[in-house]
This record gives sequence, structure tokens and C-alpha cells, in this order.
Amino acid sequence: MTTSHTNTRHSGALTGLGLLALLAGLAVLPGCRGDRTDNPPRQFFPDMDDQPKLMPQTGTQFFEDGRSDRNLVTRTVPYGATTHDPGAIAESEWAGDILATRERLLRADQTYAFGLVAGATAEEPKYAEIMPVEVTRDLIIRGRERFDIYCSACHGYTGVGGQAEGSGTVGRLWSYDPANLMADLYRDRSQMQGTDGYLFHITRNGLKKPDGTYRMPGYAHAVNEADAWAIVAYVRTLQAAQGVPASSLDPADRARLTETGGNP
Repeated sequence: MTTSHTNTRHSGALTGLGLLALLAGLAVLPGCRGDRTDNPPRQFFPDMDDQPKLMPQTGTQFFEDGRSDRNLVTRTVPYGATTHDPGAIAESEWAGDILATRERLLRADQTYAFGLVAGATAEEPKYAEIMPVEVTRDLIIRGRERFDIYCSACHGYTGVGGQAEGSGTVGRLWSYDPANLMADLYRDRSQMQGTDGYLFHITRNGLKKPDGTYRMPGYAHAVNEADAWAIVAYVRTLQAAQGVPASSLDPADRARLTETGGNP
């Protein structure tokens, strides 16, 4: 009997210790949040991880206009997240991307950021005749890629626009005939429409009709400043290629044009 009572007391003590250990483990369990592990993460506070959010281009009853996308706050000035002094790091090899991002966000260069001559305003624009970037083969290739994605649907792969053969499928169904970018109006830099800055501006901001609606939508949401200048460079390349006799081309280029029918 003595042995039996002793074993019972020991068993009860062990059970009590086990419960205490279990409770202690549960008490510290939330402290495991964020610990590194090779196993799938454990969500102890799923309401913090999986908060409701508004996805782009979706409807919502939260805002009066029913749109999840919100307009940017007017008259705000973007700035970089870095606190580096640009003058102090200008000569550093690692600072190139930081300085380029800072310049892009601040938009201090009116010509590069807006296509305008320094001192011009949106109310009284004067567009730069020549783009402020070096035209290279890589820039033209990039411009062709962006043009084919965003411009060819209306203007066609060759930029002829309108209802002409080779114009874009969307352009033929548009309420206005898309501009023929190969026309003299868009080649002559003495005319506003023929300047590089104007082509850049329209690419980014679109073209409005007198009633305020858009004849052409702007693509600033998808085409940044660098890509807009690349598109302008490619348009100039398309213009320069117009009317060039096939006999003046390299034999390999002539063969490629014959094989593809002149299409991209």
C-alpha cells in the first residue's frame, strides 16, 4: 500500500509538472512570430497578415466615386528615400543609380522631364526641337519595343496611322483617325508638332480635343521619361527609313526585307 500511495503521488506530481510546462509553452508561443525556419510560416495573428486591401482597377464602396484607384495629391513634390548628399557622392562608383533616381524624381531638367525648353510653362509651352538624350542603337531598339507595345495598336508598326493599310487595328475603330507620324508635319522641326519635345509630350500626356476629352490617351502611367524619349528616337528612325530605295541597302538587309515583306 505504501508503494502504491507513493507511485500515485509521483504520478500526480509529474502530471502537474507536465501541465505547467504546457502552459508555459503556450505562453511563449506568440514569441515565435517572425522566427526563421525552414518550415512553412505559422500565422498566429492572421488578421495582421491578411488585412483587407484595395486592389488596382477594382470597384469599392469605400470611396464616393466607386474606384479603388486614387488620384495623386495635387501640387506634391516627389523625393528620394535616400538621405545622401548628392554632391558628396557624385564621384562614387556605386552612386550612379541613386543620383539617376534622384534626378528623375525631382524633374529639375524641364527638357528631359517634360520636353519643354527651359523656362517654358504648360500654359505657354515651347517644345525642345532636339531630344536631350544621346541617340544610340540600344535606345532605338528600346524605343521600337515600347512603340510596338503601346503605339502600334493605333498608329501601326510603321506609324502611318489613319485608315491606311498597315495602320493599327484599334486605330481603325477609334473615333478619330490616329495621326500619320510619317507626315511632313511631324518631321519638320520648325513646326511645333515636328519637334522632339512635342512628340515626347503627346506620348506621355495624350492629346485633348477642344471639349476636354482625349483624342489620344496619355501613357505616362506606363511609359516613363526614358522610354518616351526612346519612342521618339524610334519614330525618327521610322521617318528616316521612309522613301529609302531598296537598292541602297546592304544585300543582307534587302534579303531580310524581302523575306519578311517589310514587317517587323
